[in-house]
Amino acid sequence: MRLDDFVARYPGIRLAEPGDNARILDFFDRSPMETRATDVQYRRSPDFFKLLRFQAERAHVFLAIDASEEVHAVGTATLRPGWAHGKPITIGYLGDLRIGFDRKVIAHWRTFYGGLMAGAREIEELADCGCWFTAILDDNALARRSLARGRTGAPVYVPLAPFTMRNVVARLPLGRRTLRGGWNVRTARPGDANRIDAFFEGENARLSLGFRGEFSRRLRQWDGLAITDFVIAESGDAIMACMAPWSPSAAKHTIVRHIPRTLRMLGVIPGRRIRIPSAGEPLRMAYLTHLTFGSGVTAAARGDVFRSMLDHVFDRWPE
Repeated sequence: MRLDDFVARYPGIRLAEPGDNARILDFFDRSPMETRATDVQYRRSPDFFKLLRFQAERAHVFLAIDASEEVHAVGTATLRPGWAHGKPITIGYLGDLRIGFDRKVIAHWRTFYGGLMAGAREIEELADCGCWFTAILDDNALARRSLARGRTGAPVYVPLAPFTMRNVVARLPLGRRTLRGGWNVRTARPGDANRIDAFFEGENARLSLGFRGEFSRRLRQWDGLAITDFVIAESGDAIMACMAPWSPSAAKHTIVRHIPRTLRMLGVIPGRRIRIPSAGEPLRMAYLTHLTFGSGVTAAARGDVFRSMLDHVFDRWPE
């Protein structure tokens, strides 16, 4: 069965096309992710689909649309080559879930998504996918209720692991960290590309949902990412850790409409220049992408190595 044939079973739901870009962006602007502490809005202008191309070569966007072509729900599925405990598989990620507050739409969408997951192995475009996963903010009550066990038509979600995000807002004030014991931390050079590729691929092959073939693809597809953006940590002649600051601003801006008071106070510390954005202002930030430690790096060494790599990152991304 083809994917469009499956979707046709659910009136009011269809696959998105490039011409839907403007209406999807409008719906996203009206549907922020809300938690008790923050109100986060992801602006995907001018091209909703561009971030999906950053994520994977294969992506599908599903829409719930009424007779006037107004969007009431959006969801995406991206599929990428991956590793599962040393074996190559295809991994699917369910993301960008936004649903309006119409109960009929919510119920219909839940039935559609449950059917999609249950029948994925019979759909040509999804049949090779070995596992699916998603990420949900702990405080996103609406999403957690929507995906709760026991709801009619809903797929069963099994917790895999906690995922914690950390914001690094400034360099620590005590100067650069000096590593001992044969460690060396430096900015990567063009000639390091193959070594970093081999290290990143080898470590991901050990993971339950590791990336496969992503290093070279990202260098080709991610706007502004170059091999010289990477910071590597070496022990002797071996790469033991790496990361690369990179901003997805070409495809996504993050707007926090409520800045917690504790974070706002950091911007007024005497003698420190820490730029904290105002509520509603796009965050100027970089993600520490490709952050990977070799399996041989001890827990005790990770903190010092990470601190030293951060010093190099702040040289490129000043506070």
